[in-house]
Amino acid sequence: MGFFDRADRYLDRLLDNIRSDVNDRLRLDRDREAEVDRLTEEANAVEAVARVLEVDFKAKFNAASNHCEKYELVSQKKGTPVVRRGGTFTIDLTLNREIDLKKGHSLKLFFNFGNTPIVHRGTQGILDVSGKVMLDKSHDEWDVRVAGNKGKLLTLEVQIPTTAPVGIWLMALELKPKDPNADSSARQVLRDPTTIYILFNPWNKHDTTYMPEEDHRHEYVLSDVGKIWQGGYPARGRHWVFGQFDDAALPASVLLLERSGLNHEARGDPIFVSRTISKMVNSNDDNGVLVGKWSGSYDDGTAPSQWTGSIKILEEYVLRQKPVKYGQCWVFAGVANTVCRALGLPARVVTNLNSAHDTDVSLTIDEYMDAKGNKITTARPDATNPAGLGDSIWNFHVWNDVWMDRPDLPKGYGGWQAIDATPQETSDGMYQCGPASHEAIRRGQMEYKYDVPFVLAEVNADVVKWQEDPTAQDGFKKLSSNKSHVGRQLLTKKVGLLDDGGYGGKDYEDCTLLYKPPEGSKAERVTLQTAARRSRNARHAFRLPSVAEEDVSFSLVDIDRIMIGDDFSVTVKAENQSEKKRTVDIVLKTGSTYYTGAPAALINEVSAEFVLQPKEQKTLSLPVPYSQYYKKLVEHAMVKMVAHCRVEETSYAWIGDDCFEVTKPDMLVETLDKAVVGQPFKARFSFINPLPITLKDCVLVVDGPGLTRPKTIPMRDVPGKAGMQWEQVIVPQKAGQFVLICTFNSTQLLNLSGSVKVMVSEV
Repeated sequence: MGFFDRADRYLDRLLDNIRSDVNDRLRLDRDREAEVDRLTEEANAVEAVARVLEVDFKAKFNAASNHCEKYELVSQKKGTPVVRRGGTFTIDLTLNREIDLKKGHSLKLFFNFGNTPIVHRGTQGILDVSGKVMLDKSHDEWDVRVAGNKGKLLTLEVQIPTTAPVGIWLMALELKPKDPNADSSARQVLRDPTTIYILFNPWNKHDTTYMPEEDHRHEYVLSDVGKIWQGGYPARGRHWVFGQFDDAALPASVLLLERSGLNHEARGDPIFVSRTISKMVNSNDDNGVLVGKWSGSYDDGTAPSQWTGSIKILEEYVLRQKPVKYGQCWVFAGVANTVCRALGLPARVVTNLNSAHDTDVSLTIDEYMDAKGNKITTARPDATNPAGLGDSIWNFHVWNDVWMDRPDLPKGYGGWQAIDATPQETSDGMYQCGPASHEAIRRGQMEYKYDVPFVLAEVNADVVKWQEDPTAQDGFKKLSSNKSHVGRQLLTKKVGLLDDGGYGGKDYEDCTLLYKPPEGSKAERVTLQTAARRSRNARHAFRLPSVAEEDVSFSLVDIDRIMIGDDFSVTVKAENQSEKKRTVDIVLKTGSTYYTGAPAALINEVSAEFVLQPKEQKTLSLPVPYSQYYKKLVEHAMVKMVAHCRVEETSYAWIGDDCFEVTKPDMLVETLDKAVVGQPFKARFSFINPLPITLKDCVLVVDGPGLTRPKTIPMRDVPGKAGMQWEQVIVPQKAGQFVLICTFNSTQLLNLSGSVKVMVSEV
């Protein structure tokens, strides 16, 4: 076979192979085309079934229209919707295809609250998206309208009922064809995991928390820094960071409601919500937020004086899932204020100077003496109370006012209501107090809920002195009654003002007359007499007249305050107003005291006996140098002066007391640079040690919402009479006016504080 023959055969085989390969490729292409056709048909079928692909709750947009733009949850990467009941919010639904809501498809929205949402209990809203473009239902109903329908984007506006419970809501939706013969696979049920926070709405006139004045809403709902007054008269204002917009505050507040066991349907009523807050902020019954401690060491926790605000407390509570150590009344009130404002409930902190703790609903603080005029106890000793433990007067006590309507009471009893989160006495078996209507307290109407008798006694009880007398019905005769000592002044922060200093200033509001008529007025006496008629224990004290012959008058010279390191004197004046001589025994004592009125340590004591001629006046003084009192001071550095006076000829016994605060210097807080968003600036914190001794174990706490989260900074020892100075770099993240505050504590000197306003600009 020649070369060409072999070549021809090779070409034939090659052509056959090529033809075979081509045919294989053609078959493969035909198979692929068939697969493409099949997938196309399936895709077209899927395209025919409408589906919601994405839900956008437009957190920032909706927050702005609901006065919720300050909440940090809104501004996070995936913003959490925070809105108010009675308001509206917009939702964008992205679909795989355009739909016709009037003819082609049915769309329902389900808003669910709690474990078992039910429409008639107000914990579920079911909305048919009919395609209407106007909201036309009542303010207390759910409603929805189509705000936009462009291609595959459907925009809905939802109306929230003004009675909706506050807390976390979840949304689900159902989309299906209106054709009753459509396949069940054409129905879509989507349960969106987004948590929707719905809050009270003081801007809405139909809401039971409605507050008509805009400046009041700004102060009592939106202000995240305030002041809490402490100490004796005149009190010192201490800054407190409420921080209700912090990303921990709102989740923690809702967690408290969940742990409380409050029925979900009751969480739309500010009466029950505020009462629950007063219960859950203390840990006595139900592992609430704070453990109270009023004396002793705080080594296993944080001393109450070291807290600068509520944020760290709530963060620790949520992270550790157990109560935080430790709190006292102003800390309880500060945290309660944060929770109220976070949930949209208008609230403020109130301080009562000389606050009575009435244990037996007598509307009196009873002090008992033996036949010689010596003090026995603060309660009537008997078989049921042999130790005589009972009534007391706190040098100051702090609670909260909350604003709401009271449809459960007669008209006119809404507005400010007192709640108290400090665990003092149980109410309905739990450590909770309020809401007690200011109007009911002021009128002495003890029958109105909640806890009006207790709060009434706190602000307006009489201090009654009893003396042993075997001829008296109960073994004690009523000597005298002080009608003006309790509730000396009630203070809260004034709307719109915030001064940097602690003493003086113009940022306090005296709200005493909201709680009681003017002291000593006829109306004030009528209030107590009205209340006394509804209490058996009170009727006894108010019915009995004073029997003492008071022809010698005594007075204790008031001391408002002294600066720590200074000396002071206690002075009592005695004046014989009779025409006969009088022999007087006087005992003067000074002692350190806790702010609850409980004694801490005796500082000094002196006694004297002298004769007063007719119309004569004499004084007795007890000097107290710094070296005597310093080491015996406890928290708040309060000193109590007591004078025991007895007239031999008449057996008249008089006890006078007064309490004052040994004050500390304010911290000086300064900004050293211009504050600009995203750029560091320096702040300086300083003070002069007023003591001749070195301050040890020093800690500075810096806080300021919008500027910095709370920072705890260990400091070097501060020598006696020397200065302390610290500079801190701060990087603000947003523009506006903020408040930077600090507290300083050491083993030797506690509870120094200061603040400064900081204006942060964009550039």
